[in-house]
Amino acid sequence: MKKALLIALTGLASASAVGFAAPAHADRFSVCPSGMSGVATEDTSCAFADNVRYSWYAQPGSIVTAFSPVTQKTYTMQCTSTLTSVWGEAKRCVGVNSAGAGLIVFVS
Repeated sequence: MKKALLIALTGLASASAVGFAAPAHADRFSVCPSGMSGVATEDTSCAFADNVRYSWYAQPGSIVTAFSPVTQKTYTMQCTSTLTSVWGEAKRCVGVNSAGAGLIVFVS
């Protein structure tokens, strides 16, 4: 059974730090069984999301590469800080697959 969809408020910390209102944009995502990552698009698997999380902690910088065991391909993901209702501060990582579909992963 899928976990309830949760709201992630992107950029709230940086917006409030400089005195702007929080952005209207928010992503809904499902928490993966590991409890350490989440997916926000149908083209993103939890196995890949867990690999993105591992890559985030293993690779320096905000751009990471991660392997998808489902597609057997490696994708480049750009990660930024965000606030979520699950983990508080987290990372929102965005990439694109070879078909042009967006890949969005949240990592704790």
